[in-house]
Parts: sequence; structure tokens; C-alpha cells
Amino acid sequence: MTTQLSRSARLFLLVAAAVFLTLLGLTQTTQTALAHTRVEVGPYAIVVGWLAEPPIVGERNALTIEITENELPVAGAEATLDVEVLYGGRTWRVNMNPTNTPGLYTATLFPTVRGQYTVRLFGILPNAEVDVPVDPEEVLPASNLQFPQPLPDTIALQEQVTQLQTELQSARTLSYLGGGVGLLGVVLGLVGLLRRRPG
Repeated sequence: MTTQLSRSARLFLLVAAAVFLTLLGLTQTTQTALAHTRVEVGPYAIVVGWLAEPPIVGERNALTIEITENELPVAGAEATLDVEVLYGGRTWRVNMNPTNTPGLYTATLFPTVRGQYTVRLFGILPNAEVDVPVDPEEVLPASNLQFPQPLPDTIALQEQVTQLQTELQSARTLSYLGGGVGLLGVVLGLVGLLRRRPG
């Protein structure tokens, strides 16, 4: 009876472990899929994301653009669609390159600032005009993944250097002004002495 019970307990534990691992795998897949953004234009579904996730400041990466029509891959879109990346009021056009997977394209990008980049796809597909903004996953600072000690942020360091240079230039200007005022005082003093001297 005890042996039968322990076999049932083992079988139950194995089934529970398999269900747990399956659910864990589905959760991971869902989280990865959620990092990509999907938009629909007419009969087309366009999914935009990053090739390497999470995207990190200062690391070479690429946008992935998947285009399907009624669940079928759309080939040749690189000839009729353009891609622009927008960030902080700046716009940069990137090349959309086909891959070995039909309907999947990449656009190489080297993000240099953390935050949300917007991808604008515009042009023509056979059955629709396209002009859509898409926001893929936010770019993270490298310090989020660096261990055990985060490296200095080069952009922050550059800003500090620029600020110090500005302060140094201001200090130099003030020292020149101070020197000029001092020299003027000496000249005026000498003129005053020369006037007082009896002729």
C-alpha cells in the first residue's frame, strides 16, 4: 500500500513539475513577444522589435521588422518601404534589409542614448499605403546589466567635462577682467601722483 502511494506521489510530482515548466516556458515566450510591437495596416500585420533584447546604450543592435499579409510573409518590402528612427526631435533614416527568413527585415542601429525610440515606416505595400509610427522596447543604460561595478556613463561624463570647460572659461574671463581693472587702477594712481607732484 505504501509502495503504491509513493508511486502515485512521484507520478503526481512529475506531472506537476512538467506543468510548471510548460507554464514557465509560455510565460517567457509571452514576455519576449510583448517586447515587440504589432500594428496593422489594411491586410498587413507589421511587428517591430529589437534583434538583441533588451537593447542597451552603446551596443550595436538592429531593429527587426516582420511583415505578413493574412499570416503569410511579405517579401520585397525593402524596395517600397522606408524606415526612419526618431528620438528627441532628431530623425535618422536607416536601410531596411531583407534576411534569409521571408517577410523578416532588419535595420542596423547603434543606440547611443537611453529611452524610447520611435520607428516610422512609410511607403507602399501592394495593397496599402503605409505611414505608421511604432515604439519598440525602450533602450536601457548599460549599467542595468553591468556587474559587479557599473562603468561610468560616457554621456554623463561628457556633459560634466563640457560644464567644467564652461566654468573654466568663465573663471578665465573674470581673471582677465580683474587683471584689467587692477592695471587700470595702477595707471590712474600713477596719473594722480604725477599731477600732485610740484612742477
